[in-house]
Amino acid sequence: MQPATIMERSQDAVLTQWQELLRLRRKVLKTSDLEAIHDLRVASRRLRAAVGLFEPWIPQKIAAVLKKSCRKLTRVLGAQRNIDEALLFFRLHTPAKSGGGYQICRILSEQRPRELERIKEALTELDHRRLDRMMRKAVTGLKEKLPTGSGSPSLPDYFSDMSLRLFQPIQNLLPVATSPNMRESRHALRIAIKKWRYLLEIVAPVLECDCSSILNQLKEYQTILGRMNDVAEFGALCSRLALSRHERVFIETTLQTEDELLLLKLTELIAQKPLTCTCLS
Repeated sequence: MQPATIMERSQDAVLTQWQELLRLRRKVLKTSDLEAIHDLRVASRRLRAAVGLFEPWIPQKIAAVLKKSCRKLTRVLGAQRNIDEALLFFRLHTPAKSGGGYQICRILSEQRPRELERIKEALTELDHRRLDRMMRKAVTGLKEKLPTGSGSPSLPDYFSDMSLRLFQPIQNLLPVATSPNMRESRHALRIAIKKWRYLLEIVAPVLECDCSSILNQLKEYQTILGRMNDVAEFGALCSRLALSRHERVFIETTLQTEDELLLLKLTELIAQKPLTCTCLS
């Protein structure tokens, strides 16, 4: 593939991530949809990953502003997403109004509108026009700065090296991830898998390589590890609520049972579908 073609597709990859974020921003402001909020949070992370991937060729100040804006957006969306997911979880595990999770759901439901207002305020205040100018300047600048000459390291080589670097922590964490007391390692593994997955999602269309198999595998890992992180977030969220002893016992028991089931699923997945580094070619 010609270097110019790879460069053009790299430009498209970054710009596509930005346009998707803007689309979801408009949707959240219009509908307050739960899935749209979650998708916008993911889009902010993917855009930050795209900017980070091409950061060596983006002006330092622009890259810093774009990454900071993405990080801020991710954080402001996080609390709402945790409330929504906790509501779904506890409603599923509290079939009757007399159940231990009824009070939890009532309090979380009352918090949701306030958190949603915070999100709408942050999205309204987001200077998307200024960020759009910066993003287009960064994307246009890639054409001049990305390595295309015969004496420069090729982009495919750069992508391959990044893939190997991002896979290394996954390789290190997998052997210890299934130990019950290694919660922090599982948290680190979740983040490492997410970063590698974003890289592959960005690079695959640029290089026209089929990463569907490994991406599907990573989604399986991320689903389980993400749910385990949700369980921890639910516990932290509920710890800040005014609840009775009965309700706290219910929370602790329910979350512990869920965490044990997820750890079993993770152990089985690692045994049945071990992760290996894929070749970007």
